[in-house]
Amino acid sequence: MILNQDHDGNSTLALDGADLVGTSKTNGSRYGSAGTVSTEAYTASSSSSSSQESSSSPSNANSYQHLSLDLATFDNSDSSEDSRLLPGQHSRDSSYSYSDISSDGGGGGFYDRLARHHRNHRSHGACYFIGNSVFTRQNFKVAVSFALWFISYMIMGVFGGSVAYLHFERSDRNVPDPLPDYGYDIIPYYCPVIPHVPHGNVQSIVLFILYALILSGAILRWKPQYHPKSGIVIWGGDGRLILQHLCHLNCLVFLTRTSTVGLTGLPQPNPKCVEQQHFPVTFENALKFVMGRGFPPHACGDLVYSGHVGCTLICMAVLHRHGYLKTWLVASLVWAIATIGIYFTISCRSHYSVDVMLAFYFGYFLPEWYFNRCDGRVRGRVSKLIRRLEVRPSDLALAEYEDIKENGVEAVDSPQYPSTISV
Repeated sequence: MILNQDHDGNSTLALDGADLVGTSKTNGSRYGSAGTVSTEAYTASSSSSSSQESSSSPSNANSYQHLSLDLATFDNSDSSEDSRLLPGQHSRDSSYSYSDISSDGGGGGFYDRLARHHRNHRSHGACYFIGNSVFTRQNFKVAVSFALWFISYMIMGVFGGSVAYLHFERSDRNVPDPLPDYGYDIIPYYCPVIPHVPHGNVQSIVLFILYALILSGAILRWKPQYHPKSGIVIWGGDGRLILQHLCHLNCLVFLTRTSTVGLTGLPQPNPKCVEQQHFPVTFENALKFVMGRGFPPHACGDLVYSGHVGCTLICMAVLHRHGYLKTWLVASLVWAIATIGIYFTISCRSHYSVDVMLAFYFGYFLPEWYFNRCDGRVRGRVSKLIRRLEVRPSDLALAEYEDIKENGVEAVDSPQYPSTISV
């Protein structure tokens, strides 16, 4: 190997047929340590043709320049570990980290710092996810809506179902003594018992199916998809709003039913409650019977109006509102399921026909009253309270894209309706 240098100072390495003879010296023998590696100046001659070429050449020896490589010196006093240079024999001892590369004098080697970086990154990522995806203002509003739903349900159980159970007419007969009812004249008694289901009736299964359908859609539409330029929500993002609408409308059903179910005691028509009509009870006994048998509460004699039918119609209103039933096939199927639940409410003698009819009225007018206020068609304190509590997709867009207001882009799903009504 010959190092040639031209007039411009460029160096070129070349191989010739000469035997290369050189000496190398290494100061510091441990792997990962470095001293000075140098190649001495030497003279190479041909073995067979050197005598012939000596006559035509003033000198048959080529002087090679001195080549040296200075490496960063590591503090190493052990010179007996030459075996660490061999492949597969470099092992880690207690005084070094994963590698001596980039040792920073007590801070660990490169791989130690890389491992610490990954651990800190994972910890920071978990904290960021919890702080920005779990404990958020929008999720807090959903939690408040769920708390209102639970409180309203408990109020209905204590002041509605318990009072109705205390107040309904007692009888010594071994069969129910219902009031005359046209629905009972048309629909015969049939109430199959479904095992492993709360209350074990068909209308409870139907209500569970509708709740599950709404919940699944809310989960799928929980995360919004934004327009890449304007930041407007183009799909999804209303999963929180779906759950809030369901909770708020159920709150209205629970509270209105609490105001009616215990006012007038009617003879209970349900054959499953015959044993409960034989003896009078106190309010404490009624409270234990209704609220002390687990969740959800269950009573006898809580008739006006039907909570199962009211909640079923509320579910249908939420499904229509948020586009679950856009196709006629899906709408027909879901309405058929809801109709089955309403039918068995009378077939099981859980309610009178008047209870079901009143549930239709409440199931229609309560969503109408609520949606007019949450959409801003009706102004007033109640409307402001509802709109502040709800989480709309436009709120998510404005929170994540701060330049929407600066660019003058109006977010979707924020209708403003001129109205002079104030409630």
